[in-house]
Amino acid sequence: MTKADLFRMLLVAADMPGSLFDHSEVSRWPTGALDDLLRSHLVRPAQTGLTAPCPHCDDGHVESVTVVAPSDDTEKPRCFISCPESLKVEVTEAMCRGWSVDLDGLAVTLASALAVSTPKPVVPGRFWRLGRMQLRDTTREVVFAARLADDDAEALMRHIGTGGRAVVFVPHRVPDPGRWPGRAPAVIAMHDVAAMADDNVVLDPQAVIEAIDAADRLAEQAGGVSLDARGKKLVRAQVKAELKGHLTDDILVAAYQEHNSIDKAAEALSEQMETKVSRDKVWRAVKRAEEAGVLARTDDSGSVSRSVASQRCDRGKKMDQYRN
Repeated sequence: MTKADLFRMLLVAADMPGSLFDHSEVSRWPTGALDDLLRSHLVRPAQTGLTAPCPHCDDGHVESVTVVAPSDDTEKPRCFISCPESLKVEVTEAMCRGWSVDLDGLAVTLASALAVSTPKPVVPGRFWRLGRMQLRDTTREVVFAARLADDDAEALMRHIGTGGRAVVFVPHRVPDPGRWPGRAPAVIAMHDVAAMADDNVVLDPQAVIEAIDAADRLAEQAGGVSLDARGKKLVRAQVKAELKGHLTDDILVAAYQEHNSIDKAAEALSEQMETKVSRDKVWRAVKRAEEAGVLARTDDSGSVSRSVASQRCDRGKKMDQYRN
């Protein structure tokens, strides 16, 4: 086992509740690895009661330790475990120790690899805010969370919000996207993008960026529309307008032009703002735009033709610009 293999094993253990490395496991690690990991704050002594593996049995069963006080000050305490075969077995003090993943230290290591600020714990041992990372011409909030696949993970997910813009790093297990409130953010397993190089943890920057881009594409597809920069501003305007209790004609018409369908525009707006937007409201807005000469009339009295800007070829151009 190399240090790189050991680091990946630690990431798997970090997402498993109650993971503990006992003396028999640590003894198989590369020479000096335990000391190196302790100095790097990637492991720490386990905060558990004394246990020890049986040195006489091949299965290495782990038992609780009984400490027997010495009869006088010249002797040291002695440690014993119970064994079905050997009954009472004495074990050394070193065999009674255990180690666990230092999640606070792992959060600090991740923040250093990302060149962001010092982690701020929000839920001790489970959730940390790392600051903001630079991504092209913008910044994104970065958080680190452990055991997001556990049954209680929804409480942690609420700290991230519903916008889907955060970048969430986890040690190993990626949660089901359907569990997120609102849009699912980019969730990146350190197990896939991080590695131990000498005594440092490094990230694959290309893999990180590709994971974020893939999550953004999925979030937009799930929202029903693919938006360029102008479209994203319209969506923000739509939300603000709804909060005021009304939708402007510009917003309704823009949704119609995007979808080329009154029904689909109403459906997309309803989903986006999580409230009912009727097709009649969209229809009246596009009719007023038609009468004002903003949109061209068609023979079909139940619909309004697309403007030049919403033709298939122009929509393709806008998508190309957004991808760039």
